[in-house]
Amino acid sequence: MLGSYKNIDRLKEDPNTESVDAIMMTLDAEKYLEKTLDTMFEEVPIRQLFVIDGGSKDKTIDILKTYPRVSIEIFPDLTLGKCWEMLIKRVSTPWFVFIDCAKIPTKGWYNEMIKCKDKYDYFGSKRIVHYEFEREDPTTTNLKKRPLGGPWIIRKDAVKNYHVDNDYAWRIIDVILRDVVEKNGYTYGTVSTTYHTCYMTEGERYTSDQKKKGTALVFKKPDLKIYDKKNMDTRMEITAKAIVKYIDPEISSYFCTDHTFLMVSRLDKKWIESTNPKWLEALHHWKRAKYIKAKIPRMLYGFYKMITNKIDEKVERIVEKYDV
Repeated sequence: MLGSYKNIDRLKEDPNTESVDAIMMTLDAEKYLEKTLDTMFEEVPIRQLFVIDGGSKDKTIDILKTYPRVSIEIFPDLTLGKCWEMLIKRVSTPWFVFIDCAKIPTKGWYNEMIKCKDKYDYFGSKRIVHYEFEREDPTTTNLKKRPLGGPWIIRKDAVKNYHVDNDYAWRIIDVILRDVVEKNGYTYGTVSTTYHTCYMTEGERYTSDQKKKGTALVFKKPDLKIYDKKNMDTRMEITAKAIVKYIDPEISSYFCTDHTFLMVSRLDKKWIESTNPKWLEALHHWKRAKYIKAKIPRMLYGFYKMITNKIDEKVERIVEKYDV
């Protein structure tokens, strides 16, 4: 993540402000943990942070211990739902904040959020997704490939006769420079013992100059790679059972998407009936709606074919009647 850690403790900076407890669950969360906690401690007046860790093998626990007023428990075999239950019981303030690793609020997030305390009792905020990944660019360590963008260190004498007209040299400057350097008898090289980071931003390029504008960098949605289909199917079944057992389809209708019903429909009907029969009725209505939705186009097409067939028959009779 861009930026540096400030290590600001809002409660310490303003001890008279109304504090709130915070809860958090972690598992091998070291990559974004410092950034998340630094931002949260700066934004939120945290009275006490209660953490349940799922058995991290990285530096998660060590990082957590460097922050103030943090209570850590480790339960490798508990479900997230059970962790929520245990953490909520530890909260002693009227309101609390749930902290999620790698979810980093913007400046002023908490002050803006608490304006809705009289309007909502459980509320979140808009999410901006930041896709971050790092890949070494092998072309930058291959002398047979182009130098690509800077930063570079260049001997002035190596490019003393560099010249281009004000016409075509908008891009490939790296190639032109290397060409000049090597024509002058100097060498191009690359250092593999250090590196720079190239941050790529989605969006149109050169929007301030319409003559230069012509391309846009568009990030595609990441593909989900399945490493173990059997394990994935098992997790999906567990999720479907959690849906049936703990969610009311009448209250949480917004959650009842086709994907939800497909997962639930794969469960044993007798188990559903003994656990939460409301889902059997919900499944019935979903299947009926899907059938109607699929049947209407077929009905319309049948109606269309009936009309066009009658028109064709009438045209054929007219043609036969006036056929010479």
